[in-house]
Order: sequence, then structure tokens, then C-alpha cells
Amino acid sequence: MASLTVLLRHSGKWNDEGNYVDFSIEGILVKEYANDLVASISNQLGIGLSSNFIKIQYKVEGNCTPMKIHNDMGYMIYVELKKENREFSLYPLCITTTEKELVSGGSLNQGDIVQIDEAVQRYDFDTDDTLALDFVNSGEAIGVFELDKYLIISKTNQREVVAGQVYKDKAILKEVMENYAISQRFQFRVDRSNAVSYALLCISEDCEWRFKASSINKSELFKLREFIDNHTSTEGQGGFDHCRPIVVVDGSHLKSYYTGTFVSASTLDGAGHILPLAYGVIDSENDAGWTWFFEQFKIAYGYSENMCIVSDRNESIIKSVSRVYPDVPHFACIWHLWNNVYKKFKKIHAKLSEIYFSMAKAYTQAEFDSLMEKVEKIDIRVKEYLELVGYEKWARLYTPVNRGWTMTSNIAESINAALVSARELPIYDFLEEVRKMFGRWNCSNRKEATQTYTTLGKKYQEMLTLNEAMSTRMTVVPSTEYLHTVNGRGRNYTVCLLERKCVCGRFQVDELPCPHAWAVLKSKFLMPEEYCSNYYKPNTFVMTYDVPVCPLPDRNDWNIPAHVVEEVVLPSK
Repeated sequence: MASLTVLLRHSGKWNDEGNYVDFSIEGILVKEYANDLVASISNQLGIGLSSNFIKIQYKVEGNCTPMKIHNDMGYMIYVELKKENREFSLYPLCITTTEKELVSGGSLNQGDIVQIDEAVQRYDFDTDDTLALDFVNSGEAIGVFELDKYLIISKTNQREVVAGQVYKDKAILKEVMENYAISQRFQFRVDRSNAVSYALLCISEDCEWRFKASSINKSELFKLREFIDNHTSTEGQGGFDHCRPIVVVDGSHLKSYYTGTFVSASTLDGAGHILPLAYGVIDSENDAGWTWFFEQFKIAYGYSENMCIVSDRNESIIKSVSRVYPDVPHFACIWHLWNNVYKKFKKIHAKLSEIYFSMAKAYTQAEFDSLMEKVEKIDIRVKEYLELVGYEKWARLYTPVNRGWTMTSNIAESINAALVSARELPIYDFLEEVRKMFGRWNCSNRKEATQTYTTLGKKYQEMLTLNEAMSTRMTVVPSTEYLHTVNGRGRNYTVCLLERKCVCGRFQVDELPCPHAWAVLKSKFLMPEEYCSNYYKPNTFVMTYDVPVCPLPDRNDWNIPAHVVEEVVLPSK
């Protein structure tokens, strides 16, 4: 992977003219396609990241304001600049550090600037969360907070800080508190700062002043009413028990007055049909919303052996999976990843398309390596980019569990496409349309399951029949009762019936006899269904739909508990 030499300026300061002065210099190497910048700088300069934030800036010719690198996009822009101008002394990085847990207040002289590094804001709170002040002044508790009584403060010029105020996000609240401390001439320190609270104490041990703000996660407003699991029962996971444990998730925006995001989880049944597992509505595709959805999914379905989750490369989904299902691998939709490759390497995408998708679906190491060599010859940067993503995320050969043919998030996107018109409806009507559509699918698939008389469900029966046709003219030489050599098209393949494996890779991955295994089965007069996954068999297909999607009674006949009737659900902001 290519590296760049970068000049560091550190231990200096920025003057009034926007120039970095009184500095020392060092040099580092950084990779072009991997953002290890903060780690490289901290190691070179001996800065402890546990107690300090690193602020990275540089000057561009003709730009009086220093450019700041605080996210992946900023890093990529800087890398492109350095690639165009590789001279060591050009575009040096100017480094300043800030201690994490000390914020100065009123003892500062007039004109001093108090600044919190933006890295704090990126990791402590989701930007969509709202902050409510719980208490200000020692021991003064605040009653139940009612959203409709207060305006949401979204500007940093707020001078008065009192209990009950609501702030748009943590960044605004922090700046308000910095200004408040200066105006009131005192100092405070951060006592606690995490995903649910922000607490401050006066820096003086004799002072009883304290402050606390709590996060209001708006997606929780939907929690009781807008998560529906379709296929669970009191005896277990219902239909999901009878499907390969691959969960595909995706979200799509609602278009009604109050907006929101429809999210769903689905899988494939034993005939290759879409089986919706759960769906819900969250405020937006942020960390809090997806974490809540996966938490509800875990309550409904728990954990299955060899389970995996497939989605696009949405960062909130990836984070939420790691939090709620830390032992379950997350795989990328190969189509979404290809779109990223397409955008990065537009000039050569036509040469890469077929090779990339063949690599993603490769069954053997030799096949994968041969295709990767072709990629390397076209443009080595593509290989480096795919390495950076991680082969295990997109290439079936490297996955720790069997993801079968579920290489994309298409089944979830098919659900979204079927609901295009419904997404314009008010929330209740939308959810009712979703329930009715899934009910129709459930009924149709149950009917097909009860009328399936072939060895396997429709999709997999067609694949089995095709493999049988391809096995003609292959010769079989037995080595033991279970081990055989099969010659097809001038090549030898080893098939082991006992372990259900073939060197071509298809027998064990597809979990049904490949053409070479079929040749062995026919030579021994064995039935293929004994060597097919139970997931594909008709009896399993029938059990998948044991749990129906029940109809709802008319609204006038609903028996609503009193505590639900009394609950006030406020509209979205």
C-alpha cells in the first residue's frame, strides 16, 4: 500500500494572522488509503490519546483560514493534495493538543478563547439527540420534563441557563456553557460525558454548584408502537428457525408530513422467497435509531448459530451491530460496495465490473487469486481499496460463516420498492399497508409450501436440476466408500460424501450437490435429498409459515389498556 511522507509542525501556536509559529518539526509516513493519521501522530509525538485530543490543521496557498482534518473526507482531501504535490515541505500538518476533561471558565482574561475539540462531539452524542437540563444548583431536582412546554435552543448566544431548557445537540450546549462560565466568572470541569448524560462540577472543591444534561433519544418515542416482528411465537423464533440465519437490513425515508425512516429485517425462505422478519419506524438512520431496532430484534429473535447480518455500508448499522450483536459478523452488500468502486475509479470501471462480482462470488482460493491478479494489472489502487474494506466483508470465500447466495441487500430494497406509494401515507395508514402486504405474502407462500411436491423448494430445486444436467459425461473413480475422484472437462475433482465437500467449493457452500457430487451420487444410486440442506426441503418450507400475520380488528373494537390511552405521544419535531 503506497505511503506519503508528511512534515509535522508541533508544540507551536497560531497567531492573529492565522500563521503557526514557534514550532518544532518531525516527519511521519501515512498510508494513502487508510486513515491512521491520528495514531501515527500520537505515536511519533508521544501524545497520550486517553487524556488528550489532537487537532490537525494545515494551510493552503491563498487560504488565510487553516484547513482542519477532523473526519475521513478531510483526510482524503489532504491525501489528494499531497499526491499532487509530494514535496516534503509542502502542506505541513500543524498539531495542537487539548486536555480532555478540563474546561476553563471565568478566570480567563477577556479575549482568551475557550475551545472544545470537535472530536468530542463526534463520539459522545449523536447529533440528532436533544439535551434536556435535569438540574442546575446543588440538590435541586427537576420534575417530569414535557417537550411541548419549551422551545428547543439551537443558537449559541443563549445567556440564561436554567433547569428545563432543551438544546438541539450537545455541541450547542457545550458552547453555551463555555460562554456562561466566562460571563459568570467561574471555572468548571467535566464530571461525566457519555452517550446519555453530560455532567459538570465547579472546579473549586468548596463550591456546591453542579450541572447535568440528559439525552432525549427521539427514536424512543416510536418504541412501543412501531416495532413489529412478523414470525415469532411463544415456542421460539417461529419462521426464522427454519431459514438460513442471514438477516438483511435496510432503511428508506417516509414521505409523509412527519417523515421518519422505515427500517426492516428480512431473510429468504426455503423456496427463495423474501421472508420479512421485523420492521419499524425510527426518526432517522442514526446510531440511536438503529441500536434501538437491533435491540428489539434481539428481544424477538435472540441469537442463532452461524447468524450474520447483511446491509449497505451505513456506519450507524455497522456500529449498532457491533454493540447489540458483538459476536455476529456484518457483511457488506457487494452492489453498494461496487458503487463506491465505480465512483472512485470511473475511468476503468468497465474493465473491473465482471472481475469484481466474480471475485465476490468465488468458491476457491485459486479462482479468487487469479481474478485479483487481473485487478492488480488494471489498477493496483483498486486492490488496495478492497483490501482496506476487508475481504471478509464482501468476498464469500473469506466470510467466517456461510452467507450462501445472499451477497446483496436486494431483498430488503425490494420491500422498500413495494412500499413506494405507501410511504407517502400518515404513519398509522402506512403501517397498516405494510401489515396487509406482508400478510398477503405470508398467505401466498404458505399455499405454495403446502403444494410443493419436489425434492426442494422451487429456487433450489431448479439449481439441483441444473447441476444434475451438468454432471452428465463425468467419470467417477472411487477411492473409498465416501471419497471419489470425478473427471469433468479434463480436470479432476475430489468429492467426499461423508463431509459433503468438493474441491470446487460449491458442495459445502451451496449446501446441495454440485455437478461433481451429483456424478458420484448417480454412480452409487443415492438420492440427492440426503445431501441437501434441510433449509431447502418442503417440510421446512411449510413450518416457516406456521405463524400467520394476523389481521387487526376494526379500530372501534380495539381493547386498549388504560395506561396506553392516557399516554401522550407528541408529534415529531
